[in-house]
Amino acid sequence: MVRNSLTAAVFIVALRLAIGWQLFYEGIWKLDTQDTVRPWTAAGYLKNAQGPFRDLFRSMAGDPDELDWLDFDTVAARWDRWARDFRTHYRLSDRQAKKLDQLLNGAHGRLGDRPVYASDELDRLPEGIDDLNQAARVSEKIVWYDPEKKRLYVDGRRHLSAAEKQRLLDLVRDEDAPAAGAPEEQKAAFRAAVEKVDARQKRGIGFREKLAGALKGNPDLLGNEAWQRVGRKSEYQTRLARYERERKRAATAFQWDHLQDDWEKIQTLRAEITGPVKALDQEFREAAMKLLTVEQMQRGPVSEPASVLAWSDFATMWGLTVLGLLLIAGLFTRLAAVLAAVMLFSFYLAMPPFPGVPELPGPEHSLIVNKNLIEVIALLAIAALPTGRWFGIDSWIAGWRSRRRSQSTAPSPA
Repeated sequence: MVRNSLTAAVFIVALRLAIGWQLFYEGIWKLDTQDTVRPWTAAGYLKNAQGPFRDLFRSMAGDPDELDWLDFDTVAARWDRWARDFRTHYRLSDRQAKKLDQLLNGAHGRLGDRPVYASDELDRLPEGIDDLNQAARVSEKIVWYDPEKKRLYVDGRRHLSAAEKQRLLDLVRDEDAPAAGAPEEQKAAFRAAVEKVDARQKRGIGFREKLAGALKGNPDLLGNEAWQRVGRKSEYQTRLARYERERKRAATAFQWDHLQDDWEKIQTLRAEITGPVKALDQEFREAAMKLLTVEQMQRGPVSEPASVLAWSDFATMWGLTVLGLLLIAGLFTRLAAVLAAVMLFSFYLAMPPFPGVPELPGPEHSLIVNKNLIEVIALLAIAALPTGRWFGIDSWIAGWRSRRRSQSTAPSPA
């Protein structure tokens, strides 16, 4: 009987150590990723939550369907806030602050109150071109020639499109062009001016304008039609709404399988239309970091605004780490086991293997009971037994308390 009890105690302690190590290592791994280019976050897990608590867990991700990434005003406001925090956090010089503003809003010059891009000096328009805008069929609100300043200008807000640039170059292209009879040096200077102002425009476009091109649909601005997602945004929203309607009606395995297939296609579409905007966001932040000195970089990253997701990530990473360490050490063992069980049970509820709930992708197949629930039961069993007193710091604490009680109850010497 004693031998059986000792064997059971050894294995229950081993179980405690094994679960503690698994939790501790998982937490440490997640913490280590925070300094990498792909820090761990619970966002993906929460966004794909299933079961009766699906809406609750998905809401913790803040924007589970990432529709905010497809809204120009929301992303632009986020960049403005980040740029403001960036200036304050790194204590940018006036020069650095100006460059940061140019990254975001464009590196154009000014002509009075008007933002513009200008060519190098152009002595005159080629012979045969009396009215540049009428000849090229381009609005003077977009491009114009100033004979006094001897510059070709492009408006810094409207921009010269690829088609409009071509119409300007066509003015001196061949023998049928309006300036066909102009001296070759005049035509060459005009072509150089058009190319120069176009190049400066492209280099000077700020990330806010690139965002507008990606979300509002302007292939001439960005020169990449794959970024134009306006119609696909509507498609994405429509498919999301249809998925939610059909999900409420699903009752058979066939319907759930169909929904799972549809959900995977929706996620593929989401990645396609939000990916370019996320890439712009990353590019903007990386470009801003290049403005910093080594000393400024030592201040660490800019703090992100508090959110439910940020709190959830923090609590998960540190909860796993601390509770795992307490279980390994056998310190406050019963409390640590109960709290760890609560944490793992929340993971279980986010994606429960209930009847009528779609199965998670992967090799595991479960019904009601899965790995998380088994660990929850094991942790509650550990909490019901004094395993920390059998092997752990709790035994020292118990001994210390016992000695204190003995000393306090001992009779005083006569």
